[in-house]
Amino acid sequence: MSKTQTIYRRKDDNANGRGKALQLGRRVTAVVALSVMTVYFVMLGTSAALKLKWIASVQIVPVALSVSGSLILFWTVVTLLLGRVYCSMVCPAGITQDIAARLPRMSRRMKLRRGYRHHDAHNRFRYIWLGLTAVSVMAGVSMMLALFDPYGAFGRIMTYLLRPLIAAASGGTVLTGTLAGVVAAAVTLAAIVIVPMKRGRLICNTVCPVGSVLSLLSRHSVYGMDINTDACVNCGLCERVCKAECIDSKGHTVDMSRCVVCFDCTAVCDSGAITYTRRRHRLSIPMLMKVPGARATATLESTGSADNTEKPQAIDRRRFLTAGLILAASPVVASAEKKLRRVMPKEIEQRPTTDTRPVTPPGIMSTRAFLTRCVGCGACISVCRARVLVPSAGEYGASNPLHPMKNYDDSYCRYNCVKCTEVCPTGALKPLTVEEKHFFRTGLANVDTDACIGCGLCAGRCPKGTITMTEREGRRVAKVNHEGCIGCGSCQYICPASPVKAIKVNGLKR
Repeated sequence: MSKTQTIYRRKDDNANGRGKALQLGRRVTAVVALSVMTVYFVMLGTSAALKLKWIASVQIVPVALSVSGSLILFWTVVTLLLGRVYCSMVCPAGITQDIAARLPRMSRRMKLRRGYRHHDAHNRFRYIWLGLTAVSVMAGVSMMLALFDPYGAFGRIMTYLLRPLIAAASGGTVLTGTLAGVVAAAVTLAAIVIVPMKRGRLICNTVCPVGSVLSLLSRHSVYGMDINTDACVNCGLCERVCKAECIDSKGHTVDMSRCVVCFDCTAVCDSGAITYTRRRHRLSIPMLMKVPGARATATLESTGSADNTEKPQAIDRRRFLTAGLILAASPVVASAEKKLRRVMPKEIEQRPTTDTRPVTPPGIMSTRAFLTRCVGCGACISVCRARVLVPSAGEYGASNPLHPMKNYDDSYCRYNCVKCTEVCPTGALKPLTVEEKHFFRTGLANVDTDACIGCGLCAGRCPKGTITMTEREGRRVAKVNHEGCIGCGSCQYICPASPVKAIKVNGLKR
C-alpha cells in the first residue's frame, strides 16, 4: 500500500469514527429525553414530577403556545445552526418512531431486505397542511394541532394507555378518561409504530406541524450532511439507512429540510464520504457529478452552473388562502355536532347529565384561549386524583376534541386541589394557589325545584356554604346563592334525585 493510500485510509477511518461517535451521542441523548418524559407522565402529581416538568416545557408546541420568547429564540438558533436535532434528540414522538423503525431492522438480514430508499419530498402537501393548521389555530379550531402535535400525541399515549396499565398492575383504577381518549391514544400509538417500520420519519415530514416549521429553518442550517463524491464508492448504504428518505445516493445529495440529523448515514459510511460539516465539498472533477436540482445540499456552489437544474416549485398562494378561508369557516358548521353521552355506574339509577355547558378546569383565562392553547396531552387529566377531569368528545364542538372537562356525575372537584393547573405546559391553565382556587369560578349550580326531593345533601356538601334549604309551595327545596358559587360540582355529585339529578352545574361562557 502506498503512502498516499495510507493517508486516505486514515482519513476515512477518522471520519467514520466521528460519525459513529455522533450517532452514539444522539442515541444516548434521545434515550435520556424519552426516559425523563415517560417518568414525568408516570409520576404526575408527585413532587418529583414537578422537578421534571422542564422536559415538557422545552417541547416546541408548548413553548409556542405559552409564548416563551427565550425558548422560541433558542430553538430557532439551534435549528439554524445544527438542523433538526430537536426531532431526533428531544421530541418524544420522534424518538418513539425511531425505536419502532429499528425493530424490524435488528437483524442484518432484515436490514438489507427492508432498507429505506430515497423519495421526493411532499413539499406542496406538507406546507399547505402546515398553513391550514396555523389558520385553524388562529380561528380557534384546535383539532388539527391537538391531533398532530407530537408532544400532545405522546401525552395521550402515556395518560390513556400506560398509566392505566400501571394502575391495573398495582390493583388501582384501570380506565382513565373516556372511550374517546383511549381510542385516540390507541390510534396514535398504532400510527407512530406501524408507519415508521416501513417509511421511517414519513409522519414527521408530512403531517407533523413541528417538523414542517423546523424544515423551513433547517434547509438553511449552518451544519449539514455533505457527500464527498471524490470519496464516495456508490455503495448506497447511506440511502438504505436514512429513515427520513432524504438521501439520493445516485445524485449525491441530501435534503436537509427533511434530515432529522440522526447520524445513521455517517456511522455506516466506511469510506467517510458523508460527513456532518459546515463546509460543502468542491469536486476535483466537477463534470462527474449530477445535480438533480433544488433539493440538493451541494447546489450551484459545487457545480458553478445553473444549466439543466430543476427550479423549486413555490406554493400556490391562491390555493393556500382559499383552503385557509374554508377551514376558518368550519367552526360554524361544526357547532351543531351532537354531544357524546357518558356511561356512569351508580347505585341509584340515574340518567347522565347531558344538557349543560361543559365545565372547564380551573385557571383558564378565556374559553377561546383555553381551547386554542390546549393540545389535549392529558397531563391535567392524568394528575386529577378525583378523576373528575375527562377528555371531551364533542362537548366543546367537533373541532375541539380531547380537551379536558369536568364530569360531575361521577366525581367532583376537590376544594383544595390545584394540581391540574401546575402541570399544564402550554399556558392553557394558569397556575393557581389554593387560596386563588377558592375564589376561581368555573361554573354555576342551578336547581330544578320540580325534581328536588329536599334531602339537603347538597347544602351539607357545599364547601362555600352557598346552598340553603327553603320552603316552596309547601315543599323543602334547595336554593343556590350564585354570588358565592364556584362550580366545584360537589352538589351535583351528591344529589340522589332520580331519574335525573335535581341540581346541575353549567359551565361559563367567558
